[in-house]
Amino acid sequence: MGLKFRKKFAHKSNYGGTRSTKDIDYIVVHYTGNSGDTALNNCKYFQVANRHASAHYFVDGGKYVYKSVAVNRVAWAVGGCYSTAGAAGNYYKKCTNANSLSVEMCNSVGKVPANVREQTIELVKFLMKKYGVPASRVIRHWDVNGKDCPAPWVGADNKEWNNFKKAIGVQAVKYTTVKKTSSKNAIRWMQGKLNSLASGTDIAVDGDWGPATQKNLERYWKQLGWKKGSYAGKKTCNALYKNRKK
Repeated sequence: MGLKFRKKFAHKSNYGGTRSTKDIDYIVVHYTGNSGDTALNNCKYFQVANRHASAHYFVDGGKYVYKSVAVNRVAWAVGGCYSTAGAAGNYYKKCTNANSLSVEMCNSVGKVPANVREQTIELVKFLMKKYGVPASRVIRHWDVNGKDCPAPWVGADNKEWNNFKKAIGVQAVKYTTVKKTSSKNAIRWMQGKLNSLASGTDIAVDGDWGPATQKNLERYWKQLGWKKGSYAGKKTCNALYKNRKK
């Protein structure tokens, strides 16, 4: 299909402050709850002050994906709590407005149209790659706080959602460089790999590059007989992917 973007930014009263894009840990899929609506019309709606909500992207399967909130701004999309019963709300207080990107599917009451689904898959895969978000952290609004959103895809074992996850999982995120300034998901990946491959004490897999992470990385380089550096470059990442211990 090929993604084409149009910017139609929401009124500043409808979203929060700035953030670093390295803090993006999750991508959350929503639906607008309307029939026959368009991405452009939703953007226009949020250009009016005091709507008290927002999302980063709107998708309707048309020519353009519309961006309503800049990714380095906090959209108000997953706040509150509707239910944590059963599998609902499993990511409550883990996924927040501050650490997520929100994608709204339009015209999806009852069933998500094929063109909306395909465009959403393409957009989500693009965002996964750009911001280092693995498929395991692409979730529904329902997973965050139990809201029935996107309604056609909610539930513990929803067939349509499972198929969507398979579609986006085809393209796995592969890190070729991990630095202190990389996304938290990239740093978590490196920390987890170091725990399984480097000798010594395990470190917290928290996405924060502190002294313990640096020390473990340097220990891994020494283990491989390499000179130490300041970050994990292509050579180091390849070794981690290949599970090299020596």
